[in-house]
Amino acid sequence: MEPATFFGLTLPLEIHDKQIIIQIIGFIILFVVLRKFLWKPILSLMEQREKEVKGIYDTAEEIRKKQEDLKADYESRIARIDEEGQKRLAAAMKKGQEMGAEIIEESRKEAAKEREKAMNTIREEVKKARVELRDFTVRMAYEMAEKVLHREVTRSAHDDLVNKFVDEIGQMEPGGRA
Repeated sequence: MEPATFFGLTLPLEIHDKQIIIQIIGFIILFVVLRKFLWKPILSLMEQREKEVKGIYDTAEEIRKKQEDLKADYESRIARIDEEGQKRLAAAMKKGQEMGAEIIEESRKEAAKEREKAMNTIREEVKKARVELRDFTVRMAYEMAEKVLHREVTRSAHDDLVNKFVDEIGQMEPGGRA
């Protein structure tokens, strides 16, 4: 046989049939032993790890789905809360407007009452002023009659004159027209 050259080294190569058969038998025994004692546990560990990883991915997917469901639920709740808030705001504004209208109406009624009260007061004052004016006019007429006649006028004659004068004044319209 010829020597073989590997990486610049020259090695003598001698191949024997017995040696090859021993090597093949040793490899088969090693393969069977490794398969029985090492390969099955490694495969079972790998299968177990694969199941764990798959379980983790399945759990993560379930959590993601639950999270999406919760998010959709929260968004719908927020939308309902916003809608309810808008309704309450509109109701409060409407109630405020109604209260404003009631206050305005009450103010108008109160103003009308005050105006009526003032008109009644004015009427009473006008009546008092007429009575005072009548009394003043009566006194003046009495004094003038006394001076004109230079004598004392009797009470009955005086009353007749005053009543006649008062009737004429009572028939007069404001502004001095009869």
